[in-house]
Amino acid sequence: MHAASGTETPRLHRVLPAGPTITLTDPDARSALLDSYRLNDPAWLRLTLVATLDGRAAGGDGTSESLTSRVDRTVLGVVRELADAVLVGAESLRREPGLVPRARPLVVLSASGHLGAPRTAPSRPGAPSLLVATTAAGARRLADERPEAEAIVLTPDDTGRLPLAAVIDVLRDRGLRRIAAEGGPRVAGALLRAELVDEVCLTLMPLLGGAELPLLGGDLDGLGDQPLSRLRLRQLLADDAGALYGRWSTH
Repeated sequence: MHAASGTETPRLHRVLPAGPTITLTDPDARSALLDSYRLNDPAWLRLTLVATLDGRAAGGDGTSESLTSRVDRTVLGVVRELADAVLVGAESLRREPGLVPRARPLVVLSASGHLGAPRTAPSRPGAPSLLVATTAAGARRLADERPEAEAIVLTPDDTGRLPLAAVIDVLRDRGLRRIAAEGGPRVAGALLRAELVDEVCLTLMPLLGGAELPLLGGDLDGLGDQPLSRLRLRQLLADDAGALYGRWSTH
């Protein structure tokens, strides 16, 4: 999510592979974007990130909302539309209730079972389901605080963290095979460490500064000690404000 382009007719220019410009006000713009972001694999996990030029994941208000734009929100909506479920960490959800998708199940990672105020997750009749991956103790708290949520109870690892591979396995057993992970930064880093990410979608905003929130979180748990992994650039788009929208495959 990112900064406004300042143009009345926002456009996305295809840098790689080269192709026609997508004008978001055109009737076929949504279809063109869906084709641009579609993955042919029946199961995937796509990690969506936004950063300033100096690698920060939030603006001055401590959220990605101050980095967002109409173009970026459109791209995010396309990624969600192609997914079966949206995955977020509870900390990010409490900080940014706007992360809640309108038309896809929301999966929240929360060992404690604490999601914050009800406005941070769908609770209206007919809303998409709310699934919470948590511990046994977290499930008891969740039952009291958010009875509309369904707990996915897992045994934490030795550090008290949820086993992410097991979370993904449970979701796919339920038919939620295409997963759009939206953060926060610590969740993003953990998914990459666990080698669960098939594609990284990164929007790079032409901005400097913002909150001290590194793109992959401050606690990388040895991520920097791992060998470098080379990702393959699949697509690069640019808008008129200078924001770049990249897709990188991890394999």
